[in-house]
Formats: sequence, C-alpha cells, structure tokens
Amino acid sequence: MDQRTLDSWGAQEKPAVMRVSEVTAVITSLLDTPVLTNIRVIGEITNFKKHGSGHLYFSLSERQGTKEFVIRCTIWKTAAKYIPWTPEDGMIVEAFGTIHHYEGGGQYNLNVTQMWQSGSGEKALLIERWKKELGLKGYFSPEQKRTLPEYPTKIGVVTSETGAVIHDIQNVLSCRFPVEIILSPTAVQGPTAHEEIAAAIRRVAPMVDLVIVGRGGGSFEDLFAFNNPAVVEAIATCPVPVIAAIGHEVDVTLADLAADVRASTPSHAAELAVKDRKAELELISQIKSRIFRRLLTRMEQADEELNDLRDRFSPVKMERRLVERRQYLVDITDRMSSRCELSLGRMKVQVRELSARLEARNPTGILMREIPERRIRVADLNEQLCHGAGNFLARYRAELESLSKILQAHSPYAAARDGYCIVLSDGRAVTSAGLLSEGEMVELRFKDGAASAVIEQVKQNEEV
Repeated sequence: MDQRTLDSWGAQEKPAVMRVSEVTAVITSLLDTPVLTNIRVIGEITNFKKHGSGHLYFSLSERQGTKEFVIRCTIWKTAAKYIPWTPEDGMIVEAFGTIHHYEGGGQYNLNVTQMWQSGSGEKALLIERWKKELGLKGYFSPEQKRTLPEYPTKIGVVTSETGAVIHDIQNVLSCRFPVEIILSPTAVQGPTAHEEIAAAIRRVAPMVDLVIVGRGGGSFEDLFAFNNPAVVEAIATCPVPVIAAIGHEVDVTLADLAADVRASTPSHAAELAVKDRKAELELISQIKSRIFRRLLTRMEQADEELNDLRDRFSPVKMERRLVERRQYLVDITDRMSSRCELSLGRMKVQVRELSARLEARNPTGILMREIPERRIRVADLNEQLCHGAGNFLARYRAELESLSKILQAHSPYAAARDGYCIVLSDGRAVTSAGLLSEGEMVELRFKDGAASAVIEQVKQNEEV
C-alpha cells in the first residue's frame, strides 16, 4: 500500500474493509522509520534461548509500577559470534539494533547486532535472595519430600480455569485412572497472582489426597509469580503431597524446588499422580493367573496326597501292613532276647573277673597277710636301733670324758690346786702388775674359795 492509498483511506468517513496483509503492510510502513533504526535499548534479559543453528532468542523487559513492558529480540548467528560473553536471564543489557516487523507472524522484533552487559537483573537477584532465605527454612530439603499416594481418590488442581492445563490433566486422568478432580481456580500471572495461587493451594488441600500446581509455558516474567515466597511456603506446608508442573522442562521455579515431585508438563503431572488403569488391570490379571495356577497345582498335590492316603489306609493293605508289623515285632523281640541273654552272660563273666581282682586287692586281706611280716620287721628294726643307740652313747661318753680331762688340764683353776690363785679386779682377771694401783681392793680366787685384799705396794719390772 503506497502513501496515496494510505492518505485516501484516512480521509474516508467510513473505514474500508481491509485484508490482513494490508493491515500488516500499514504496520510495517509505520515501523519502518528512522526513529526505530539503529537504536539502543536497555532492559532485562528474559526467556533466553540459544537455537541449535547459533541464533539467539530472548526478550528485553522493563517494569513500571504494575505494568511490564516486553520487546522480543533476535541476534543472528553472524552477530552472536562477536558477543564475548554468554547472555543469561536476569541480566541488564544495552542492545543495539533495528526494529523489524514480520508480516507473516504479525510480530515486531528487535534485531540486535551488538549488545553490552550492564548488570544483574532485579528479578534474578530477588529470586536468588528468596531462594537462600527459603532454603534456610528447609523448604527445599530432600528430607522433607513426601511420597505420592499410590491410589488417590481426589486430586486438587491449582491453575487457571480457562487455560489448557486443566483440560490436559482431565484428559490424561480420564484415560489412565479416572478420579475426582477438584479445581481450585487462580490467576497464574500478574502482580497479585502469587497471593491467589497460595490461597488456592490452602483452599483445596483439606479436600483432596494430592495437589497439582500447574501452568503452561511462558516467559520468565510469566512464571515469576511461582517464585514468590508465599507460593513456596503454601506448597512446603501443604498437608498433602504436591506435584509442580510449571512451564516447560527447562523452566525451574522456586515452587518446583519446594514441591514433593516436579513434572515437566501438566500432562506429565497427571501421569505421575495416578497409575495406568490398563497396566494395573493387566497386573491384576497376571496376579489372578498366578494365584489360579498355584491353587490348581496345590489342589492337584492335595488330590495326589488324598489318593495316596486312601490307598495306604485301605482294609486289605492295612491288614497286610499289620501282619508285617507283627512279624517285624516278633523278630525284633527275639533278637532283643538273644542279645540280652548274650550280654547278660558276658556281664556275669566280667563280674566274676572283677570280683576276683577286687578280692585280690582287698586291703583287709592284704593287711592280714602282711601284719606278721611287718611285726618281724619292726622287731628287727627295734633291735638294730637299740644296738646302734648303745654304741653311739658309748662313743659319746668316751669322747665327753676325754674332752673333760683336756678342759680340766687347761682350766685356770688347775693351777690353784698347786697353791696359785687368781687376782680379780672388778670381776676381771689381772694379768699385769701395771694394771693395779695402791689401795685398790682386789679379789683372790683359790681352788676352794676366795678372799679380798688391799694393794699396799706395786712393783714393776722386777723379776719375781
């Protein structure tokens, strides 16, 4: 559509009916201005994806009050190789490029040729802070995870009542294992979505065995409400297990970390919530078959045992067995009698032998035989002892007399018999005149008595 056509259309009182292609052409012409060419845009990277071809796709977002503004961006492979760092969600960047309108998709896009990193995004930093604070409370601890009920009868679904999530869950549950579904509707994005999600979880939890918190795919901004501490706390403190099915498999929110089980999609959450009815019926059928086969085998064994008992307890066989047992008993009795008699005879012989040996070793008999011999031996010993003692005493007396004579011959009193005496001073013998002093009292010991004397004069060194 050229400029004249646009001017003529704008001048008409009634707008003409336009084709879609004409509308997109007008939008393209409006966006194709120098104002949107080679511009610099500052914003926060969200929903970043790198294609296998090397192209980069993401959005630049900005929040003002309760409103959030988003621009889709593309960096082609030829320009991406000149960016020396790896873009990530939450980064504040300055992008240089041109706005293009793609008529085929009805979307405008910022084609980025250069980009500079400005810092970490506020949302990313906020989520990281929430993650640390909630982690200290143990909301993400693996020990707090609960096991899903094996056969739930009521399942609560917390999601938008107009979205595709509830329909996907209902379809999967109806095909796998029909259960009662209680929808707890809530907004899944927006400034107050986190409060509604937390309230919806607390509202439905007392009525069900299991809760599924779900939402379809979306950008980083769309899933931001599921990172809020209110939602995380509602999931962590829920009285029943919770399955989180938020976004796509690559999207991980704090609600996913707090849930007992994380599912990649809402359909996957429904598959995790209940068992496959067909598989369960097949398993039950297999168990029934095994039980039937075991019962049949047991009945066959019991029938064989019964037939065997009947055959064993038939009158003819019982009579024959009784005769055999009687004959066996008679044989056993005869063998036992023979063995008893033989053993008794052997024992009698052994008793006689032991009696003879005992009699031979009887102390009374031994003493009676040995007493006369012992008496004769004692008499001989007594005679020898007396003779030896007499000889010993005679030798002892002779030796004692000899020693007595020698002792008397050498006794100091022997000289007293020849007129000599012993001088004692203070009870000690005086052996030298030098030991005496004039006026000293001494004792004179004779052979038949003693006398006292006073020394009047002492002479030394003179021949006596």
